[in-house]
Amino acid sequence: MFSKEDVEILAYQRYKSNESYEKSVWYLAELCVKINKNVRNGYDIKPLETDNVVLLIRDDVDGQLIPPSVEEIREVAEIIYKEAPPKSQLDWFIAEKSLLYREIKKAIENHHRNKDC
Repeated sequence: MFSKEDVEILAYQRYKSNESYEKSVWYLAELCVKINKNVRNGYDIKPLETDNVVLLIRDDVDGQLIPPSVEEIREVAEIIYKEAPPKSQLDWFIAEKSLLYREIKKAIENHHRNKDC
């Protein structure tokens, strides 16, 4: 899993990139929906807490991530936009979600490969 330092580094890189607020909102929404569609109880508000990401993955995810629709992303983006978090907070959330998404993606690929062996 990733560390708080990993999140800090990525959040700082995002801050330095000067990405627009709107693009950041959309990217965060996209990451949230991608994660939520592929983990058990993904829409639960409780934090995803485990050292073994494989335990979080839904049973119907079989080697490939379940992609979200544009409409699903749009709905979440509208909610985030209305909440109007500061850009620095968006950068932090995006960093956390990006790292978590990478871990989930890697776990799905590894789990699928190991299943085939």
